[in-house]
Amino acid sequence: MTRNWLIIGSVAQKHWFPDSRTPKDIDLLTPAKISGNHSGTCVVDAVWHDEAQWLIDINVDQVFLDADLLYTLKVSHAQWDIHWEKTMSDIMFLKHKGCRLDKVAHARLVPLWEKIHGAKLVNLNKPNDEFFVDAVGRKYDHDLIHRLVAFNESPMHERIRPKSDSAWCDVNLFEALSADEKAQTALEEIMAVAIERGRLTSNSLLSDKLRFINRAYFLLCTSMTKGWFALYLIENSFNLLVTRRKQWMTKLNTALSNLPR
Repeated sequence: MTRNWLIIGSVAQKHWFPDSRTPKDIDLLTPAKISGNHSGTCVVDAVWHDEAQWLIDINVDQVFLDADLLYTLKVSHAQWDIHWEKTMSDIMFLKHKGCRLDKVAHARLVPLWEKIHGAKLVNLNKPNDEFFVDAVGRKYDHDLIHRLVAFNESPMHERIRPKSDSAWCDVNLFEALSADEKAQTALEEIMAVAIERGRLTSNSLLSDKLRFINRAYFLLCTSMTKGWFALYLIENSFNLLVTRRKQWMTKLNTALSNLPR
């Protein structure tokens, strides 16, 4: 008999990792209509999409979504601004517990979220003069900012762009980078967006710098990028924002002190 239900979300997370946060509701993947949506003190939130049956079919446990699939589900959903802070907190928690991304499942889940939440309208495959024409009021030249935040002699994005006159980046060139170089590539993008969108200066308060770095990271994950680069950002949030904080804060302060007056 084919199963048609599975407990996902925070209850599944609590099942696999008892030191996880206390659930406030029960997320149930099922096409069944549930009458009376309370179970004890938890609200039952039943959700379904016909294409989700395969997730139940590949799951090993009979009741709870497997830990790696739970992590994969959350990572795939973090490209959209829906309970984003909670989702990212869970992702960091699950990764710390050793959960790993199921690449096949992730590749199937992202198109499903696109159907439900809408496709992300990001197109880097265009000339630079077209890509940088947008609604953002730019106080400083974008290339200048990138040169200022570069960890090396030239910005890392130049290493992964096959054509200098296009904003499109090659995933194969990115994967050929070392772990440090990948992190530098991501951090340079985060800092550049923070300076550009936050109008940061050398006189900005530390709290403002942190706020706009976090804001830039959020924008890059949810609206400014998609696909492999968004996935890298989401899976490496703790390393980028916390572990390497001294590294990027030093570079950010130096860049801000060299901005044109």
